[in-house]
Amino acid sequence: METARIGTARMAGYTVAIAGLLGSTAAARAADPSAHDAPRVLFNTGPTLRPANRAATDGQAVARGALARSGPDCIKQAYQRSQSAQTPADYTSVVTLCQEGIALGVTEETRTYARQLLSWAHNRRGEAAAAAGQDAEALRDFDTAVQYDKTRWRALHNRGVSRALAGQYAEAIADFSRTIELNPQFANAYFNRAEMRYELGQFAAAIEDYTRALQLAPDDSAAQNSRGHAYFQLGAYRAAISDFTAALAISPDNAAALTNRGDVLAELGYYAEALRDYHQSLSIDKRLGRTHQSIAWLVATCPDETYRDAQLALSAARRAIELDGDSSPRYLDTLAAAYAEAGNFREAQQAMQQAIDMAPEQAPEHYRKRLALYAQARPYRSVPKQVAAPPVAATSPPPSGRKTVQSAAHAVPDRTRPRR
Repeated sequence: METARIGTARMAGYTVAIAGLLGSTAAARAADPSAHDAPRVLFNTGPTLRPANRAATDGQAVARGALARSGPDCIKQAYQRSQSAQTPADYTSVVTLCQEGIALGVTEETRTYARQLLSWAHNRRGEAAAAAGQDAEALRDFDTAVQYDKTRWRALHNRGVSRALAGQYAEAIADFSRTIELNPQFANAYFNRAEMRYELGQFAAAIEDYTRALQLAPDDSAAQNSRGHAYFQLGAYRAAISDFTAALAISPDNAAALTNRGDVLAELGYYAEALRDYHQSLSIDKRLGRTHQSIAWLVATCPDETYRDAQLALSAARRAIELDGDSSPRYLDTLAAAYAEAGNFREAQQAMQQAIDMAPEQAPEHYRKRLALYAQARPYRSVPKQVAAPPVAATSPPPSGRKTVQSAAHAVPDRTRPRR
């Protein structure tokens, strides 16, 4: 059974510390180093224009507020407001002041600055919308930010994340690529582009991007983990296990990495080592449904009867569905295999058919073959892949030392970059 990426398409996240997207369990990976990074005023805003009638009373001046304020005054006030802006209403106020200032008339230099400030405010408001789960509003603000300033890499990156969450992978890749052109040291842009390339089946290109992300952020366990999946897809099993092991060296309590490594070991026929990883994963997180699913699959389909256990297979498969729901064909495929191992072939056929019915045109051919096998009252047996020599993790225990590291993960939504 192929490995599954826990938290598919996990994104590294927006460029401020907001809640993760795509089910990430981490805060934003790339916190903006400045809480108030509005463009600085680098020009002379000119004199403040006053009403022509100097004898006007204060009351008259207030009534004629629109005339008492010039375009440059509005832009200056927008900048001042940006220095303490923290809420969507604050950012909207900056936008309104900039738009009013441009409408009243400003020099070309001031207009250029106002557009930069508008871009900043829309980007910030978009980040606030994303943090509140308002993805459509966030995307609109990020897009507007880019229209005002095509060099604002933060907005480009954020728009890429929003596009990725909307399933617009090609457009997201374009945004991440442009971000890299503008800021080639931003590791998250490489990571996110890699996630998109993985989803599109471009595994070699994804590995290149994961590798660059790791060069820039060596302690990024999520990038190690994701590159391991890409290596697995290319049949580079030793490299996959090496990456999962490296992820564990960075983050020993990474239950998902343990499960992922166990999946590769099981694929290669190292069943005892795989079960060891699964059980260690559950000791860290008993509610990780994917680990229960992996245990169920191994003890239901293992060609070595020493490891088969029909009752454990059924209980683990049911627990996985209890934790994560029955919307995954993989989980239903596993439940069917467990039923078959227990000799309940009618239930096995029902579960297998349910998995196929979820996407009948895209259902893998091996699903249909297993369904036919169960119709003949025969259980399924997995076949291990052959390698010339045992991988490192099959001959040595997983790392037990603990390291304190600052997580670089999504900060999206793992948003997340919602990046199995």
